[in-house]
Amino acid sequence: MTLPTNEIEAQAPLEQGIDSLLTALCLQLEMMAAVLVTGQGHVVVHAPANVSAHLREQASLFCQLAQQLPDHTLVEDTQLNPVFAPVFAAQASPSIRFFAACHLRDANQACLGWLFLLHPEPRQLALHQQTSLRAMADTAARWLAMALQNQALAASNARWKFALDGAGHGVWDWDLGSNRVTFSTQWKTMLGYDEQDIGDDCQDWLSRVHPADLAHFKTLIDAVKSGEAQSLICEYRLLTKTNEWCWILSKGMIMAGKDHEGPRRMIGTNTDITARKQSERLIWQQANFDALTGLPNKHLLNQLLSERIHGDHGANNMVALMIVDLDNFKDVNDALGHIYGDMLLMEAASRIQAAVLPADIVAREGGDEFIIVTTAASLAELENTATNVLRVLGQSYELLSEVVFCAASIGIALYPQHTLSPNVLMKYADQALYLAKSTARGQYAFYSHELEEEALKRSKLTTELRFAVEEQAFEVFYQPIFRLDTRETVKAEALVRWKHPERGYVSPAEFIPLAESTGLINAIGDWVFKEAAMFAKALRGSYAPDFQISVNKSPMQFLTVGKLDWAAFLTNLDLPGKAISVEITEGLLLQQSQEVNARIKKIRDTGMSISLDDFGTGYSSLSYLSSYEIDYLKIDRSFIINLTTSSKNQALCKAIITMAHELGYQVIAEGIETEQQLQLLSALGCDLGQGYFISRPLPQQDFVAWLASSLSTTQLAEAAAG
Repeated sequence: MTLPTNEIEAQAPLEQGIDSLLTALCLQLEMMAAVLVTGQGHVVVHAPANVSAHLREQASLFCQLAQQLPDHTLVEDTQLNPVFAPVFAAQASPSIRFFAACHLRDANQACLGWLFLLHPEPRQLALHQQTSLRAMADTAARWLAMALQNQALAASNARWKFALDGAGHGVWDWDLGSNRVTFSTQWKTMLGYDEQDIGDDCQDWLSRVHPADLAHFKTLIDAVKSGEAQSLICEYRLLTKTNEWCWILSKGMIMAGKDHEGPRRMIGTNTDITARKQSERLIWQQANFDALTGLPNKHLLNQLLSERIHGDHGANNMVALMIVDLDNFKDVNDALGHIYGDMLLMEAASRIQAAVLPADIVAREGGDEFIIVTTAASLAELENTATNVLRVLGQSYELLSEVVFCAASIGIALYPQHTLSPNVLMKYADQALYLAKSTARGQYAFYSHELEEEALKRSKLTTELRFAVEEQAFEVFYQPIFRLDTRETVKAEALVRWKHPERGYVSPAEFIPLAESTGLINAIGDWVFKEAAMFAKALRGSYAPDFQISVNKSPMQFLTVGKLDWAAFLTNLDLPGKAISVEITEGLLLQQSQEVNARIKKIRDTGMSISLDDFGTGYSSLSYLSSYEIDYLKIDRSFIINLTTSSKNQALCKAIITMAHELGYQVIAEGIETEQQLQLLSALGCDLGQGYFISRPLPQQDFVAWLASSLSTTQLAEAAAG
């Protein structure tokens, strides 16, 4: 099929649903624009207003390209494609870097038109996204075929032309005087009836109309009889012989009698549009519901939230919006894979729905966030709802052969107490969520006006942190780690510090979570590693040949691939792996994943050791310890603070030390601040310790001086000779 030579004109959509399909396609695949062009030159564009006109102008160009391409073509980056690069100039407006084209064919494989997807940035479509694109293209083709067919039928206004256009559909002839209707064989067959099953009484027709559609159908018929409408056009449901509902499009017109006799006959056709209605339903479903959980998506949520806010709340005087965030979902997803992540999300959605009232709205915001919209008469009711949700989400998840834990945090904002705007309500709940996650995971928090100020400060600090990463405006401090029996310093922990130009040193507790949430943690972590490795080499050459430095690696760093290859960097530095110990948190190991185990093994294969930080703060059994190769276990400072000879903490520390030694681990106690704590830990057999009692974290130059003063003359001489 060739495109008409005349310029393509922008016309209204052939059917309203075409635009719905394009909207769903753009939402699902996150595309800037979708363009549908028919063989007759009709153009339907779904795109931002500022580029819509330009895309209409380029529609002819798209079609010329499509005629030379296979039925389904994906170009991930037009600037890297020798065919498309000359066509889509890099500086063109709008810029088109991703280009997809699908031929729309009817049942006989004749081309009805083309569907194009466009985006200003290079994109890759996963296999399931490509499958969705093809399925939607098939839906669009069926829709277009039906629309063209209906358009041709609507264009006819003569009786015989009308009857001919109805060939293949169910034809009916209604004698308005006797109220008798002649039904064609096809009219009955499309509903599954035999010829004798339906007589010629009008009630044989009306009695089979769906009760919800009957009044509307009768109103339209009466309008045609009275002359208020020129023709009948109605979509409704008819009962089939198998007691199923078939969607029907009835079109009819009056055939007037002699003067003053009024309308005597109405003739028309019935068309089975069930397939089209199913396509409409599918398109609407895809545009408004999350494909994974079946919950309303953000698009539908906005509508439901507005309706709930402006609706009748009865005795309840507040509408609450709760954002529920799964605290360590990313760890599970990265460690076990997307299949397990999807299973966890589906189970979480089911638990949330079971924990709230049937009238409450539960939606999926995207990723690992869910939204609850509920009404209440008191804060106590809302607190009870939030507590129930946290309780059910905090229980273990059995995912095939894996058992995982994934607690949640909730941020809550209220209408009208906090704001009258649905959009602002969402923003306030998000700020409350940040507070809940920053104080302690597994909690809920309400919005307060002070949070708005904190959000502005946080946004400013995030921007400043990005500049700090670009300029490498950080320092590395080192805290000594010493043997408890000899008090000899044999290790140090590298701790990043950020000296803000106006605020001075910013607490790591403030900027590290920001770095993790923005993805900057990888760049910061790689920089700290390089600094620590070079410092370890200098110390081993001048002071202690076996000195080791511990470097922290957050779960996000551990489960993603950074730009720096740590093992290769050590090799280029001619530094043995045992000069570095990688500290990971206990939470990373709770999932007992093969992926985590493989990455730990890869680190240890380079000679670097593994330290398990903050031991004792997790929420799992100790069985995971036997699944991983670990070198050092660090007792969390919370066990050390109140350590005395008669305290429960002493019993806990003793149990941890004994267990660790049985497993072949060395034990490091964190947060030693008194001589008594040091003596007790040494008596319990703890190997190493660190804390303010020996030294605070020190800048690099100060640490060198401290280390030199702590080493004996003999040790310094041996290091110099070595």
